[in-house]
Amino acid sequence: MKSNLGVRALMRSNLSIPTLPEVVMRVNELIEKPDTGCREIGALVAEDAPLAAKVLRIANSAYYGLANACLSTEHASTVLGVRVLKNIVTQISVIKQFEHLDGVEGFSVTDLWRHSILTGRYAAQIARRARRVSTPAEELYGCGLLHDIGKVVLLDGLGNEYLHVVRTALEQERPLVEVERELLQFDHTDVGAAVTSRWDLPQGIVNAIHLHHAPPDELVEQPTVLLVSTANRLANLVMDGDLDGLSRPLGDWAEELGLELTDVEALVRSVEENATVDI
Repeated sequence: MKSNLGVRALMRSNLSIPTLPEVVMRVNELIEKPDTGCREIGALVAEDAPLAAKVLRIANSAYYGLANACLSTEHASTVLGVRVLKNIVTQISVIKQFEHLDGVEGFSVTDLWRHSILTGRYAAQIARRARRVSTPAEELYGCGLLHDIGKVVLLDGLGNEYLHVVRTALEQERPLVEVERELLQFDHTDVGAAVTSRWDLPQGIVNAIHLHHAPPDELVEQPTVLLVSTANRLANLVMDGDLDGLSRPLGDWAEELGLELTDVEALVRSVEENATVDI
């Protein structure tokens, strides 16, 4: 299991840890109020016209499969639920927070977000069928979305130093996380855990982000973490165009996640159907 050496090295690095986007904080605050309804949360999102337009575009996308188009964020909140709307707002706001990194040579931020969104989707889909996982699917979508946020924070904070790490991993055909630990003494999972801790995400979600690169056989007693790790592997296969291999990560750990064979088959079909992302 992961040691604390990377965390201590990260603390010594003085890397800047970003704050949660303000609109996401405001949505979170409203969700926590027992007397707040969908209308209030939808109205808050509607205050930011560009954000609202993007929320409606995503809410009306094929992924959510709504029978009738949502014409307002209040309607989207009612139809999709406030926690799904929160995930959409988080997705848009976090991507916007790092949009200045688009076009950096040697690192595709767009591909990172595609991978992250796919991981979130697959984590939520697995969670709805995994009998050994009690964490709500909407929380696991957010976890998958943010599981690699440490990479963009490192790129933003270290610039060329981090690009050198990325190039070294590619040239030597080694896992990025391994080269990060070698050259920086910490890795993007340490950074991701620090970010999501600062953002007051549930500790179980922070742990899943911190441990998603741990060997799966070390995670059998932590089904939530194993689920996120599995979703990450699925997203990697999709990004690599290896749709024939989708049953492997699901089948390997079906028992530990509480999945039946019919669940695995249905999830493979669902992953194949949700293999594209519009950023």
